[in-house]
Amino acid sequence: MATYVISDLHGQLNIFEKLLEKISFSEEDFLYVIGDAIDRGPDGIAILLKIMNTPNMELLLGNHEFMMLNTVSPDGSVDDISGRDSKLWLIANKGISTFEEYRKLDENRRKELLSWLSSRQLTRLVEVGGKTFCLTHSYFSDDAIEIPYSELTYEQVRNIVWNTPYRYDIYAPISEYSKKPWTFVIGHVPVQRIMQEVKLEIFHEENIYVIDGGCAYKASGNLPDSCCGVICMRLEDMDVTTLSFSDVQ
Repeated sequence: MATYVISDLHGQLNIFEKLLEKISFSEEDFLYVIGDAIDRGPDGIAILLKIMNTPNMELLLGNHEFMMLNTVSPDGSVDDISGRDSKLWLIANKGISTFEEYRKLDENRRKELLSWLSSRQLTRLVEVGGKTFCLTHSYFSDDAIEIPYSELTYEQVRNIVWNTPYRYDIYAPISEYSKKPWTFVIGHVPVQRIMQEVKLEIFHEENIYVIDGGCAYKASGNLPDSCCGVICMRLEDMDVTTLSFSDVQ
């Protein structure tokens, strides 16, 4: 049995499925997807449904799922998309591809999906191989660990899924992470942006490992396919597997 973590698939179902093949993912294994499964790419809803329907997969919410939940109507209708994050999601963060896919579901399926998303957590502590890993999309709050999204305030969630040591506009001090006795595995900011280098590899600083491989760049075309994709960490030995978009063509 192995425990895997990936992040920021951004609607790229094909590379997700190819990654599962590459690591020989089986029913004996477990996979955490730490946010931003949706948006920018074409298959965000399909990825959510795949995770929802696979018992040995778990989604922790990211800022893109958060924006979706604060845009669409909680009753599953698609007539009203005027929620508080509607412009931020649909326009600024390219959520329209996800919404178009979402509206094709029947209303009962939409309600089921929203109920499942609302029951997801943001942060999880996982004990593997004598280490305690803190899995979260970006930031954390002690009083929100392993608490469902539905039980948290908008402000609590916003800080956890948006704040980061790697962007000055939504900055969280790295000292907040380093004083904890945990190994953090996070996403949210592509490693290429952090390192300012065009390559696909994990970024490590102090007790933080960043595994956002830049799937968001696939839709924009801002990076070569060989330099962006998925980064997967196996927690038992912290082994890293990468898969670029050029690898799956």
